[in-house]
Amino acid sequence: MVSRLEALGLSLLVLYFAYHAFAGEKGLGRWSDAQLELEDRRAVLGQLEADISRLQTDIRRLTPGSVDPDFVEALARDKLAFVYQNEIVLMASDRSIAN
Repeated sequence: MVSRLEALGLSLLVLYFAYHAFAGEKGLGRWSDAQLELEDRRAVLGQLEADISRLQTDIRRLTPGSVDPDFVEALARDKLAFVYQNEIVLMASDRSIAN
């Protein structure tokens, strides 16, 4: 039979490990937080990969020898505000309205 002191010691030991299993530095609470952070970072990674893919496509369209004239014209109109002589330009106070 187990004495009361041994039972108390064993109970305290079990409580100690149970506490650290749930609330410790590497416990279940931290694990669930790490899973949420992992999901957020995967979403950011997906966005960055999409941006990289888009930029690689733009680079291919601007590579000497295979320049896409329509893309160059679109860039000049968007970034440099180029227009043809016979075009009418409407100015908007908020840029988001024009897009």
